[in-house]
Amino acid sequence: MADLSVAQRAALAHLIERCPDRVLPQLMGLAGTMAGDRAAALREMVEVERLDRRRREVAFGPLAPLFRAREDALEGLNFPAGLPARLWRAATRGEPELLPQLDRDDDLSRMVADRLCHSAAVVLRDAPDAVWADAAPEQVEALAACLDLAPVARRALPHLPAWTGRPSGAELAELKLALRQASAAGPGGVEKLLEILFAQMADARLMLRVLALIGASGREATAGREEADLLIDRIVSALARRAVDVAAVDLEDDEQRKRLAAGLDWCAETLGEIDVSLPLRPDSAWAKAVRQARLRIALRLSEHFEAAEKAVDAVLPVQRTPLAGRMTRPTPLLSQLPDAAAAARARVLLTLTGDVRPIAAVFGCEAERRQTAEALTGRLATWADEAIEQLNDGQASDEGVARKRIGLTAELLGLLGAKDASRTVRRRLAIAGSNTGASSRASPPAA
Repeated sequence: MADLSVAQRAALAHLIERCPDRVLPQLMGLAGTMAGDRAAALREMVEVERLDRRRREVAFGPLAPLFRAREDALEGLNFPAGLPARLWRAATRGEPELLPQLDRDDDLSRMVADRLCHSAAVVLRDAPDAVWADAAPEQVEALAACLDLAPVARRALPHLPAWTGRPSGAELAELKLALRQASAAGPGGVEKLLEILFAQMADARLMLRVLALIGASGREATAGREEADLLIDRIVSALARRAVDVAAVDLEDDEQRKRLAAGLDWCAETLGEIDVSLPLRPDSAWAKAVRQARLRIALRLSEHFEAAEKAVDAVLPVQRTPLAGRMTRPTPLLSQLPDAAAAARARVLLTLTGDVRPIAAVFGCEAERRQTAEALTGRLATWADEAIEQLNDGQASDEGVARKRIGLTAELLGLLGAKDASRTVRRRLAIAGSNTGASSRASPPAA
């Protein structure tokens, strides 16, 4: 079979360059199932591309997250995703003999990586149109400054886990050294270094620990305090916006509940980290923003707890049953199927009430949540107990409808977090019926 022509190689090379990283192994596997010279050429081209990308990742690794959007959608320094490939080609065009050094893991490979980042910065400043057409001058300079700081970031990143944990004196000294080196790199160097570190953290709250170290450091780290404050302000502002978003969610379906739960988890984790890491002055703007966010969420959760009680009322129908003379008492009404919309709303609200148990204390509403959960558990369990008694006594006009009603209460108890009460209702319902009244009444009451 004939080999690939020049035009075919050019077209394939262009196609392979545009493939995402996750597609290259699939393309290699596909080429492996083929035979002939062309298939061998394709495999070789894919392997060359994979090797080139690994080397690029080594060289540009400290800056790689800057070319991806943050998963938490927080504001951060960000550049177009296609830039690294173009920068890499421009930076390595004149020094291809250096590339094999990047396959090692030693000081020489890091020196080569730093040199290639410097070359990329030079190309970007000298001929920005060749790699980033239509970019504003400030954008070009921002990326070039980050490339200048790649050596500092490369040495700093191994210390990041320690800085977000319990750093020793030696680790704190490394942080001060990184800040001094970034400051010496030029105006805005510290700010860019903090942006690089921030981009490396998928969990924004961990950055607060590093920023707190900078603020708590001695005079040597003074150069980084203003930049650290700006980043803290960004995170606190994001917390305030998330609190507004959380308060605006209406729980109409389970998708909205999941969205609300994700927002609540993020706010709770961030508030918890602020409480532990940042000693805020009570009269500071940050402290006020944090208090407002906490209060806004607590009030909204209080509304959801109140709505949960009303939602349970809608799925626990009762009827007046005579006792003696004119005296009556409410008893479960089992003759109607549960309303689908009311049941869905009850499921959503009770799931939320149960799910926020680990984080409600952060917002200051755990006591209200617990009181609501206990009250709802008692009401659901009591209603189910009385309904099962009716079922055992043969008072249910339609046993199938009655079982669905009682099964819904067991489900809601489980969603609320009352697992024992839910299991008790399910066990009793499994053996309940008009012919087993005596055995059912002999069973222990619902928890």
